[in-house]
Amino acid sequence: MNVRLTDLLQPVLEGEPALGDETDAVFRRADQLRRRRLHMLLASGGAAVALIGVAGYLLATTFLQHPVPRIAAPVPVSPAPPADAVLAVLAPVLQDKKLKISPGTPSTGAGWRRYPVLDADGKSRGTVEVAIYHVAEDLCFPVPDSAGKCAHTEWAPQGVEFVRYDDEQDPDRQVHQTIARRITDGRTLAVMAAGRRDAGAGKGKPALSGKLVEQVATGQALFDAFGPDEQCTSGCPDFRVKVR
Repeated sequence: MNVRLTDLLQPVLEGEPALGDETDAVFRRADQLRRRRLHMLLASGGAAVALIGVAGYLLATTFLQHPVPRIAAPVPVSPAPPADAVLAVLAPVLQDKKLKISPGTPSTGAGWRRYPVLDADGKSRGTVEVAIYHVAEDLCFPVPDSAGKCAHTEWAPQGVEFVRYDDEQDPDRQVHQTIARRITDGRTLAVMAAGRRDAGAGKGKPALSGKLVEQVATGQALFDAFGPDEQCTSGCPDFRVKVR
């Protein structure tokens, strides 16, 4: 056999592209696919950026057109004037007797109060007057019209010693008064209910009885109704019996 193998295969390979050309075609196809994927990725990223920009614009426009309301700072409120704690103790006692404090007329000062009292018909029933003092040492409770003598004291609960001074004989000015001292701190109260001046013996009766004045003066509530540093030094009421 003188015919070579290449000569026998030659008719079969006619029309087929060379091997080197086929390899180049494969690489060109792969490069085209990579470029197409890159273009699609860039296009997707650009669309996402544009979407975020549109969303931000819409949000900004919404908040600019409808701003969030500010919460106004609270307006400072001036504190109310302090209530009269002394009157708060006396008022229920008077109400039980169908009496009341004449509105707008109380006189007050450091360590003292004076309350004009009216009955149910609006007629004067004199005054109720209160003052507080600081007495550090033992107090000599005075004896009316007996200078230098000390009255015998009685004792109320919670360490309060007191003396009652009632005078219903004076037609010009009938009074019920109690002086009481709390021994724990030396605070001393004078409480007096006095009838209307120049009313006569039958009409100048004090608003409170001697017993009620005693109860008010010896109760802890009235001691505590005054401020801790309050004491009567000037303008004090004209008590029937003065605190020495």
